[in-house]
Order: sequence, then C-alpha cells, then structure tokens
Amino acid sequence: MGLVLVGSLHQAIYHYGAKKGVIIMGRFLALLLAIAMGVAGSQAPGFTLQYMQNLTGRVDELRPLVQQFDADVGRYNYTRESALSECATADGLLEALCSSFATTVRRFITLSEHLAELKAAEPLRQPLVLAQSYKEDIAKSTLDAYKPAVPTTLDGAVYGGGTFAAGWLIFSVLFGGIGSLFGRGRRDEYAF
Repeated sequence: MGLVLVGSLHQAIYHYGAKKGVIIMGRFLALLLAIAMGVAGSQAPGFTLQYMQNLTGRVDELRPLVQQFDADVGRYNYTRESALSECATADGLLEALCSSFATTVRRFITLSEHLAELKAAEPLRQPLVLAQSYKEDIAKSTLDAYKPAVPTTLDGAVYGGGTFAAGWLIFSVLFGGIGSLFGRGRRDEYAF
C-alpha cells in the first residue's frame, strides 16, 4: 500500500508539478481515509446490537442466581439490601459466602441498569450511548466474536455516511494544511 501511494505521489508530481501533485495526493489520501472511516463507522449499529445481545445473556445468566439469593434470604425475613448489609459485617466462612453473593448481586444490578439504558435509547443513538458507557469486559468479548458485515439498515448507512463526511472534512483540512506548507501554494487551493 505504501509503495502504491509513493508511486501515485511521484506520478502526480511528475504529471502536474510539485504544487498540484501535493494537492492531488492530499485529496486522494483524504478520500481513502474518509472511506476507511465510513466503513468503520457503518459497523457501529451492528456491533452495538451484538454487544446488547452479549449483555442480555450475562444479565439472564445472573438473574436466577439473584432470584435464588432473594428467595433464600426472604425465608429468614430479610430483604436483599438488609441481607447484604449484614453480610458487610460477616467474617470467616460467612464473609466468603457473602462476598461472592454481594459481588453477583452488584454485577446483576449494574448490568441490568446498563442494559435498560441502552434499550431506552433510540436505535440511532444506541451506538453513542454505548460509546459513553460500555463495560470493558463485555466490549472485549463482543469484539473477539464480532464479524464485520455490510450494513443493510438505515442506521448503518447513517453512521457510515456520517463518519465518511467527518473523515473527509478532517483529512481534507489536515492534508490541505500540510500541502500549503510544502506546496507553497495559496490556502484556498486546498479546500475540498
């Protein structure tokens, strides 16, 4: 890839001259990077959906454990909160058992709230909500299993088009600035 770009730059400079060649190459690189950003951005809705499926599975796996804990402590006239409060003062074997249950209950509550937050967001906003509040272990396991696909939804098209436009703007300005430094041309020639 690098040799192709260097060869393209050489041809552009040879054919159009140094100043124009730098402009053309900058625009070409901006386009390539914008396309890459658009393709990556179009995956956000699909990744979010898989993340939510992973999260739902974890919540569903913890739910029966927490329900059993609630039922067990309820037989002794405790609520979940009062049992966990008493667990905080336990020691020895009881501390070890309580610690495990307390961790499970806290994880269940945290993941349930996170899932509710994602479900409450409109589908187009879900990737943005996820980007602000993801759980690292779930994101990693989702990414490990994630297979990019061609987006066939409106959400995928919106994210792909939006990130393409943002990439085009960012890289056009960036390479335009670099080109104006090295091409010794006027600034307005580097606008897209």
